[in-house]
Amino acid sequence: MDVAGSGARLRRTWPQRLLITFNCSLIAVCVLAASMVGYSYYRFGNIPRVALGGSLAGKAPGAPQNYLLVGSDSRAFVEDDRDRESFGGEGDAGPQKADTILLVRIDPKTETAAMLSFPRDLWVEIAGTGERNRINTAFQDGASQLVETIQSNFNIPIHHYAQVDFAGFRGLVDAVGGVEMYLPAPVRDYSAAEGKNPSGLHIEDTGCVTLDGEQALAYVRSRHFQRFIDGGWQADPTGDIGRIGRQQSFIASAARAALAKGLVNPAKLNELIGVAERNLTLDEELDPQDLLRLGQRFRSLDQGALRRFRLPTEPGRTAGGAVVEYLKEDEAEEIFDVFRGVEGGGEVVQPSSVTVQVLNGSGREGEASEAALALSQARFNVAGGVGNASATSATTAIRYAFGQRAHAELLARYLEEEPRLEEDAQLKTVDVALVTGSDYTGILDSPRDPAPTPPAPPPPAGDPPAGGAPAPDEGSEPELEPAC
Repeated sequence: MDVAGSGARLRRTWPQRLLITFNCSLIAVCVLAASMVGYSYYRFGNIPRVALGGSLAGKAPGAPQNYLLVGSDSRAFVEDDRDRESFGGEGDAGPQKADTILLVRIDPKTETAAMLSFPRDLWVEIAGTGERNRINTAFQDGASQLVETIQSNFNIPIHHYAQVDFAGFRGLVDAVGGVEMYLPAPVRDYSAAEGKNPSGLHIEDTGCVTLDGEQALAYVRSRHFQRFIDGGWQADPTGDIGRIGRQQSFIASAARAALAKGLVNPAKLNELIGVAERNLTLDEELDPQDLLRLGQRFRSLDQGALRRFRLPTEPGRTAGGAVVEYLKEDEAEEIFDVFRGVEGGGEVVQPSSVTVQVLNGSGREGEASEAALALSQARFNVAGGVGNASATSATTAIRYAFGQRAHAELLARYLEEEPRLEEDAQLKTVDVALVTGSDYTGILDSPRDPAPTPPAPPPPAGDPPAGGAPAPDEGSEPELEPAC
């Protein structure tokens, strides 16, 4: 389905608010909003609760907390022919499974947050069964089993739980009037094996495009994602890892929309709460006062204060021949330590913690897609997608968001040729952007040793470069995607 209404919109300033929810962080936002007005305590009490008993870990007041945020693939909401065509009827997809599993750690004292995605096909031992299976199947017997599976496999405490289904996700997006995403190229979902578009995603418009609930749901669900680049449809080579990256990027845009629109408009606030009452499930220990305190503490959040991670995995097959993802346990321990609260003091900087966008600035056909695949194989989180830069450049550049210099330096060590590093205030939803130039030759399988002295940031515009070298021609730098 094509987007109704298109074209670039006026840029809005990223409010840099706390992202404390999952697939669509509108969920926690609407609950937070509900806790801010007196009458809503009653309505907050109407939101369905799940009793997790002893499954949840204990916590001290003011201590960091881990929120497990789950998107259910249940079709119980299906009632009309349109939904039946898009999702099938209840039971068509078998027992309900977790379509999205996100862990978010909130530290009120340091005012930092971290987000970790679990691939649906991660091969783990399912709690209480003694058998191994995909992690999303642990949800079949209820939230408690999924919570216990994560805690027992990874030794990570879970303090709170929230769950939403497809209808809730769609309704929350519509309740805030849609969510803007930057799409550098037309996108669709197309499975050659099935000869169809499984999720219904097909958006021809480019630039800052407002996705309604149905389009947003198709965007985050797409598992056969394609972009129209260089005159043809090109499949996302990163597969389910790319899907995780798109979901995390959508979270940033969704939170902005909810906070910008939902909390200042009483009608929208009321609609958000209504959707939450119908489609959101919380653990019975989650108190509105807790959410209110979090919201007051995190009125703003620096770009560098939110870290996004994906697990280092490798594809494989089970004894029965099923395709699954196996965890690289040694590499994952450092990430798990962040969510265990035993981090060694310094920031965890490794490929899986770096979110990247790739733009083709050389003009060579297919270069951005090839670079994105190589970066994904090196375990970088290619969350910003690929596209063409607005102009060609002779020199490869890595542009990084405020506070993300270390991430840019790590990415630079994976490039065959030394790139130029630049801070860029335009970057809002990814850590770094790789813009290939004519001198780009490829991605290394393993990083070079760090340079003794990292290259200094470029001087401000108008200042002569060090050493008297000529400045680059004005207008030669390719532009990055605007922040919607």
